[in-house]
Amino acid sequence: MTVIRADAGRGWGWIVEGWQLFAKAPGIWIVIMLIYLGISVVLSLIPFVGMLAHALLSPVLGGGMVYGAAAQARGETLEIGHLFRGFQDQERMGPLVLLGLIGVAGYVLMGLVVMVFLGGSVFVGVALDSMGTNMPAEAMGGLLAGAGLVAVLIVVVVGFLVAMALFYGVPLVMLAGQNAWPGAQDSVAACWINVLPLLVFSAIYLVLAVVAIIPFGLGFLVLGPVTVCAIYASYRD
Repeated sequence: MTVIRADAGRGWGWIVEGWQLFAKAPGIWIVIMLIYLGISVVLSLIPFVGMLAHALLSPVLGGGMVYGAAAQARGETLEIGHLFRGFQDQERMGPLVLLGLIGVAGYVLMGLVVMVFLGGSVFVGVALDSMGTNMPAEAMGGLLAGAGLVAVLIVVVVGFLVAMALFYGVPLVMLAGQNAWPGAQDSVAACWINVLPLLVFSAIYLVLAVVAIIPFGLGFLVLGPVTVCAIYASYRD
């Protein structure tokens, strides 16, 4: 894959193009988003297994929505069935699930980092105390704070890498036919090269997300599809 460096202003342009695609079939997009949210809620009610299933299947459903956006861009009619396109295309379903597995691995790594750093700090403190070392409370607090800061930094970095891997990874697998790992690698590279327009995109998205929350969160029924279409516009660039 050849990555093209976009201008910073394209961050706003992608959102505009995302809105234009959404506006072509707003009713269908809202129904698609309601079905996606319904599936997410049902899975969330299943302890542990539901959360794992949601993480693995989200790229499959997301790939279906990106496919719908691509179909619209080609002048085709958006259909509710596009949401499940990733399940219908057996060649794409496996790599999309693997993308979800990459995300799960990242989340597990973040959890382990927190456990190791914070748990390790507490263990060191207890060990020193059992050895008769009178560590002042301020020193113990500093040890915990330092470990917590390092853990937070690592978690933030891993979290960004996971987001970068999935941002273009889903359309690369769904639309370009790449396998999961090469798609994730190319996605990280594309995000890194286009960090400026993506920062603009993220800043605008945060403002829109705050606005979407105001009417009992109903604004996400619009912002969700617009975001998917904007990601497709970004991928197309």
